[in-house]
This record gives sequence, C-alpha cells and structure tokens, in this order.
Amino acid sequence: MLVVGCGVLPGSGSLDLNGREFLSTSIAVDGMNRDPVAGTVIRLSFADDHLSANAGCNTFGATYRIEGDVLAVTDASTTEMGCDAALQTQDEWLFALLGAQPVITLEGNELVLSEGTTTVAFLDREEAEPDLPLIGPIWTVNTILTGDAAASVPEGVVATLAFSETGQIFVNTGCNSGSGSVEILDTTLRPGDIALTLVACTGPAADVERAMIAVLSADVVHYEVDADQLTLSIGDRGLRLTGTN
Repeated sequence: MLVVGCGVLPGSGSLDLNGREFLSTSIAVDGMNRDPVAGTVIRLSFADDHLSANAGCNTFGATYRIEGDVLAVTDASTTEMGCDAALQTQDEWLFALLGAQPVITLEGNELVLSEGTTTVAFLDREEAEPDLPLIGPIWTVNTILTGDAAASVPEGVVATLAFSETGQIFVNTGCNSGSGSVEILDTTLRPGDIALTLVACTGPAADVERAMIAVLSADVVHYEVDADQLTLSIGDRGLRLTGTN
C-alpha cells in the first residue's frame, strides 16, 4: 500500500466541503488542455475530515485540512488494484497532485485545484450527474452484496428491474420474468407478491435469481439512488443496479 505523508497546516479551513462530491470537467497542464483516459473522470469526495479520490482505477484516501487557500493531506493511502499502463499513469499523476498541497477554490458548485502549471476544474456531482428518478429508468443488476463482499454479476446474465407510476414492479431475473405490486416510500420499498415465469434456472443465472428473490421477498427493502446507481438492501444483503432511461 502506498502511503503519502504531508504536513497539515495549522488552523481551521473556511471551505465547507463536507458531504460533497465533485467530478472533473477540465484539466489543463502548461496552458494546454489534457484529456483524461477515455471513459474516466476524476471523482473527489469529502466526508468530515476525509478526502477520497478516484480516476478510474485505484482509490486515494486521506485526512485533509484546508488552511487559507491550500489543500493539505496526511495519512494518505491507496488501494492496489492492477491497472493498465494509462490508468496507472493517471492515478500516479492525480495522487501526486493531491499530495503537493494544491491551491483550492470553491465558487458555488465549481471547485478548482491548481498546483504550478496544472489546473483541474470540477463540478458538484449533483449538478454534473443528477440522481435518476427511481420510477422510469431500467435498472440493471451489476453487483450482488453479501455482508462485506461484493460480487459482480456474471458476464452474459442480464437481470433488470423497472418501477411504474401505477405502483408496479417489473422483474427480469436473468432467467425468469414477471411483475407485481410495490409501495414506494421516501427511502424504502414494500414489495407485494411478484409472479414470475417458471423456467428452471441453472448456473450463474440461478445464482442471480436467488439473490434478487431474496431481496424482493423482504417486507421492507431500503433503497438509495446515487447518480445512475441504485442500491437495494435488506440487512447485510442487497443488490446494486445501474439505471438507463
């Protein structure tokens, strides 16, 4: 694990970043625009005194402090996922920037980090990627959650959920399909009986179906939408889904 140490400046910061997440909108180095690796964006998240950053592969975490207009981090570390060369280089560049005590400014929903000839502009995630509504999108299961473990849905298995304005839920388990009633509250769902076809499922499709039925059979299911991600949970079990309109 990479550990980065930087001295934290004394005093208290004036920017209120707690609970906010930002996505990069532009990168400039030596006055020239620099595109991130295709399909990636830099994400910065702030919670209490903790900063988290990700640019498509590994995640950087640290304690942060703002003094005046400087962002300083300490007790920093990163995950150690294997990345391809381009992503690895991008990670190293980002983590070095965060460890170099860049100047930080915030105006409304726009945040900027600058250090030397490098400037990165960000936009608040809620403006850059607004949360999808629960009702309307097709939600495709991508992850099965069990305790502290998260297992990706096997390749070739496509399992989906959709919710209607009339209080119905439409289910495709990757093997069987059907529908039922559902009561949607602020943070919870109360599924009714769901009628499914009776195809005998085997292999990975059967595993995904069992995980979906376990969640949708609960009396109360907690849900949370974050951008295009929906998490359904019952105790220490759950599903993570990606929404598309």
